[in-house]
Amino acid sequence: MLRHLLLCLLIVLPSAASASDLTHGEIEDELVGRQIAWWEAEGWRHGHLFLLPNGAAEMTVERPQAQHDVGRWSLRGDQVCTRWGEARSGLEKCYRIRRGEDGIFVTTGGNVFEIRELGV
Repeated sequence: MLRHLLLCLLIVLPSAASASDLTHGEIEDELVGRQIAWWEAEGWRHGHLFLLPNGAAEMTVERPQAQHDVGRWSLRGDQVCTRWGEARSGLEKCYRIRRGEDGIFVTTGGNVFEIRELGV
């Protein structure tokens, strides 16, 4: 319960850069090429995200309805920008990523990221 409350507090903080926002280099080092489990702060949507080194991106939604989408990602300063084939009608969205506790990351877009190791 306390962890959920902390996550909610992190999400409502102003989106201005803070000491805990990931930098351009940290985003590349910690998120690119890794399997990212994501969920919305409210917890009703979740899935996986892959930011590939070549700028391609893949996203799955597992709940509430299974979906798969492909698109592109880029870095603009210390923000991640994504544009999906179907999600958000193909409109680009940029957001900052803040380092949370226990290996999680919180985006200014309202999602929580956690790195997951790929199964063999």
